[in-house]
Amino acid sequence: MAAAPRHVMIRRVVWWWYLVPIVPILALGYAALTNMLPSWALLVALFAFFMWLMSLVFTVFRTVMQRFGANKEPRQ
Repeated sequence: MAAAPRHVMIRRVVWWWYLVPIVPILALGYAALTNMLPSWALLVALFAFFMWLMSLVFTVFRTVMQRFGANKEPRQ
């Protein structure tokens, strides 16, 4: 019998981890712009940057909505 799936939710966001991936993404973009890498590497860097940005935006949105939702008292 298989166990029921667990609900995994991150309770606290570690914002410093959003700085870690942007450094290699920017380095990849810079290397592609200065012709140290082929031009298609710039497309990879742009794709990675937009994925990173959307992840950051969704996390900020979730955190803000969670904070505003936690302060409301239930109406009866």
